Amino acid sequence: MELVVLLDKTLKWTDAFALSMSVSGAIFASFGFALGYLGAFTAIFVWVFAALIGSLQNWFFLEAANMFPDKSGGIALIATEGWKDKVPLAGPLASFGYWMGWSAVLSIVGVSSGSIIKEQWFPKSNFALSLGFTNLELPQIFAIIIIIVFWILNRRGIDLAAKVSKIMGFFLLIPVTVLALAPFISSDWHVERLRENFHIEHFTTLGGFKVLAIWLFLVCWSAYGTEMCASFAPEYKTTRDMKLSLISSGFYTVLVFLFVGIGIAGLVDAKTALENPNGFYINMFVQLTGERWAPLFSISLLFALFMGVNAGIADGSRALYGMAQEGLTLKQFSKLNKHNIPERCIIVAVFINVLMIIFLKSPLAILVAANLGYVISIFFALTGYCFLKTQYINQNREIKLSQKWIPWAYVLSIYTLIVLIVGVLFTEEAGYGSIKELVIGILILLTSLIFYWFRKTFQK
Repeated sequence: MELVVLLDKTLKWTDAFALSMSVSGAIFASFGFALGYLGAFTAIFVWVFAALIGSLQNWFFLEAANMFPDKSGGIALIATEGWKDKVPLAGPLASFGYWMGWSAVLSIVGVSSGSIIKEQWFPKSNFALSLGFTNLELPQIFAIIIIIVFWILNRRGIDLAAKVSKIMGFFLLIPVTVLALAPFISSDWHVERLRENFHIEHFTTLGGFKVLAIWLFLVCWSAYGTEMCASFAPEYKTTRDMKLSLISSGFYTVLVFLFVGIGIAGLVDAKTALENPNGFYINMFVQLTGERWAPLFSISLLFALFMGVNAGIADGSRALYGMAQEGLTLKQFSKLNKHNIPERCIIVAVFINVLMIIFLKSPLAILVAANLGYVISIFFALTGYCFLKTQYINQNREIKLSQKWIPWAYVLSIYTLIVLIVGVLFTEEAGYGSIKELVIGILILLTSLIFYWFRKTFQK
């Protein structure tokens, strides 16, 4: 009989909240793309609306995770348990899709961080490392180094990762606070910019709704990511800690997206954002504070992005570990290291992300490939919650929503399915995705089925 090693119950809600603050920091990784393509008002609407959806979903995921308080995996677990008696393959698809969405954060945020480092400290450098079949420029090289550093950090335990996130979270509050106050403290902030490149047809025509759906698909991880707090269910000290982390992180993310989005959009026009979606922050901070303080804001912004790498490793590794524990993927991923951390899962994520950095390079191109699996997992988790709500109707648990919430979960499921279909079919119209990214996403999902078949056939 194999001995099962349990994850340590040491996590407080403030620890999980600190890790989830990385989600709000994601606005600095890809808001520039939306601002450049959609214009200020529509970009802000997309980010805030998506964050509101994510905050509402957290209530469902909170209750569902409470049904299985000793199991790791978060929404991947919810999808697996909800669908296992109906469509068993939904479990590995949703779980691997979830893992893919969170693990890709490493490369998305890593490349964004590398771009900021280059713009701030090496603006004139054209250095590139030739690999024969492709060249790695400075942003990609820095991204790989950043990922390796946080791999070393996370293998030491969740407590250390959470403490580091708290420190970086303090620095995140510097650009968040300054940008939120920009309309009141900066003469360079202009309300007229919020109306630039505004297209009323985005909200009144079928073609406009299609554009909104494409971008709502693209920002899903950035807006929904606070659900990661459910992945740590077996590691919380109390159920109250889990509840506070999920609800507070969702609400905080909505506020950050709203006020920071308004701050950025009033300082930078859409054309500037479109020309340099990651690097424009450097000139923006110079404009706000002058040359003297700009490096401090760049460092603060980097810490905000580093939080994404830290959280992506922590959450993605537990999702893959939970899959292995449930028999959905290779048995080798169910092992913990001496610090009770699923390090093998972390190593796989690091390897995959290095490959994505080499072959995809652009943060939004990586996001297109990753979001396919992530949004699929959200759909299966929402519908899975509805099934579990009926199945566990008589279960005694600390968190139990009224049955009247089930129709709302189905409404969100339908909304998610629509966004998924439109986003996949018309991603190229966003200006950054292509069939290549979608094919990569599909191949990664198919890999999950191969691993599932191998586990069920040879690793019973």
